[in-house]
Amino acid sequence: MRRGDKVLIRLLAALVSGLLAVVFGPGALAEPATVNLCTAGSNGNYFAAGKDIAAHASPKFLIVSVVETSGSMDNMQRMARRECGAAIVQSDAFLVYQAQHRDQPVEITRNRFLYAEFVHLVCRRDATVGTTDDLLRSPEDHSVLVGAKDSGSALTWHAFTLLNRRYEQLPTEPVGGAEALERVLNGEAQCLFFVSGLGSEFGKHVDQRGGGLRLVPITDDVLRNAGSSSVTPYETRHIPRGVYRNLAAGLPDVGVETLSVAAMLVIGRDWSDRYSNGPSALLGAVTGAMPVMDKRASAGFK
Repeated sequence: MRRGDKVLIRLLAALVSGLLAVVFGPGALAEPATVNLCTAGSNGNYFAAGKDIAAHASPKFLIVSVVETSGSMDNMQRMARRECGAAIVQSDAFLVYQAQHRDQPVEITRNRFLYAEFVHLVCRRDATVGTTDDLLRSPEDHSVLVGAKDSGSALTWHAFTLLNRRYEQLPTEPVGGAEALERVLNGEAQCLFFVSGLGSEFGKHVDQRGGGLRLVPITDDVLRNAGSSSVTPYETRHIPRGVYRNLAAGLPDVGVETLSVAAMLVIGRDWSDRYSNGPSALLGAVTGAMPVMDKRASAGFK
């Protein structure tokens, strides 16, 4: 090959490389997906789980920005506005939102179970409430404090009323936390209702003060069998004996039957359409974070 031909080949090669760089741009073929992940308050488990997921995302493929919010319903609203491509929500809050927005539901492409939170129904022992059947049999005799407005507990109670209209007959107030406990202990209400991980700080506090209180089994088949094609809101579980010494005193050794609600990751269709490999990268980060999340969720067993 003549020297001039070799020079021409080198020039053509350089020209082709330059054109490719212009067409694709620097790093265009390896540009990572970016996602805003809506969670909840910065002192809660959803935010912590979001941080865990972000820490396990491969920066080569995915950059996760954890967004602090006021909780599940706020997350759904932000996803509807496309402010967040993914969110951590209570499974029943997801169903409540979709039921309230049937004309414009949030479209999701994937969902992933993260961990279980347990429904706690705690009543005064002198209220003679053995199961949820007793509550529904004479609703006028039993007032329930269902958690602060827009809290996860209040959302779960609202989901109960949507799934079984009989719960609407119970007198309720949007009161939660320490105030709810004091009012039940003082006899101003018969029951308090809250959703949390087993052995949460609030659950421990209720148990410490709960010599005159008891856990009430949730045995409602309507709630246990509820669900949709993509999301099942509840799973029947038992609160093991030993988690709550006072609240479970005198109850069966097998534990107290209740429902658990899933903390789950939902991924929006709009974000999935923009980043075809994004969902796989995000779910991979979730898989990497699961041991840490499992450890936190099961801390109450220790």
